Amino acid sequence: MRFWIGLIVLILAASIASGDAQSWVTARWVADGDTIVLQDGRHVRYIGIDTPEIDHKNHRAAPMGYEAQSMNRQLVEGWQLRLVDDREKTDRYGRALAYVYRSDGLFVNAELVKGGFAHVLYHFPNTRNLKTLLSGQRDAMKAGRGIWRFVDKDEKPLRPYRGNRRSKRFHADGCPMGDKISQKNRVHFANQWAAFWAGYAPARECIEFPKGK
Repeated sequence: MRFWIGLIVLILAASIASGDAQSWVTARWVADGDTIVLQDGRHVRYIGIDTPEIDHKNHRAAPMGYEAQSMNRQLVEGWQLRLVDDREKTDRYGRALAYVYRSDGLFVNAELVKGGFAHVLYHFPNTRNLKTLLSGQRDAMKAGRGIWRFVDKDEKPLRPYRGNRRSKRFHADGCPMGDKISQKNRVHFANQWAAFWAGYAPARECIEFPKGK
């Protein structure tokens, strides 16, 4: 009897150490650079990053959109994946929000950023891994990987970009949404490179990114 009790304890301890088997999932298909669909049908949107769009509805694919999707596929297909959530469990579309880790420990969200396939997308209150993601982004920027080929670090616009300290979005001069930023939350960036370096993301209302040359 003691033998079987001891064996059960050892099995439970091993399960806890390696992660409960029920916490591991697999991807059925890769929707785009930052979204996957699991075998159980759940759609998972990666927290803290944004990748270029692929073709959808009336929108054409952005530069690097399909490259980001392909890299995401290479990173997750055939792997056991662990989903780690943050403060919010789902987004407004009902997709699960997650930091995605492979069974070998690789942090998929960060890997996409480090490879230049994604940029940091701040969204409060889901900020647990913000520093890690921003560090990876800066490495990719310095190396000129992927999407950072489309950002001119020496850009000299006629007027600086306006950033919102609260939302961590930056706007082009003349953008109606940028005009609504309160003085308390307003910050200026000399160019897009400076805004991205600070961890701000482009406001989709007025900035197309990445924009091919």
